[in-house]
Amino acid sequence: MTERKRKRSTMNQLVLSARAGRTALSSHLAAIDVYPGQDAVLLALGADDGLSLRDLATRLSVRPPTITKTVSRLVLQGILEKRASATDARQSHAFLTEKGQALLQEVRAAQKAVEREALKGLSDKERKTLRKLLQRVERNLSAAIDDGDALEETA
Repeated sequence: MTERKRKRSTMNQLVLSARAGRTALSSHLAAIDVYPGQDAVLLALGADDGLSLRDLATRLSVRPPTITKTVSRLVLQGILEKRASATDARQSHAFLTEKGQALLQEVRAAQKAVEREALKGLSDKERKTLRKLLQRVERNLSAAIDDGDALEETA
């Protein structure tokens, strides 16, 4: 008796693909002693060094205590430096150290390696189409979340 392949829903396939991508990236990051979540902090500071911890939490869609804990670990590793705000004593800002800048380049290289592997065999046109379709899925889901928030506020 032959086993029939079960057809997955598009959403299920999207989740499985995203999970496989994150697992592959985590493997690359582990090789350079970067733990899950730390890469996002490095990339955010690489784009805008000196963010306040509050802004960093907002940008990464995580709770402030999570950022505080992650930043503290990165400070202990010598990857980040935390400085008090010059204008608000209640706020701290995170800055990449020299070690952090070097690690940022390794994180970016790991991302590129995983992307190359994930898109292997796809033409440039297929890659562009996939990117556009995924952007549309993201917009659709973001709009649905926003609409849900609006409905909750009126209830």
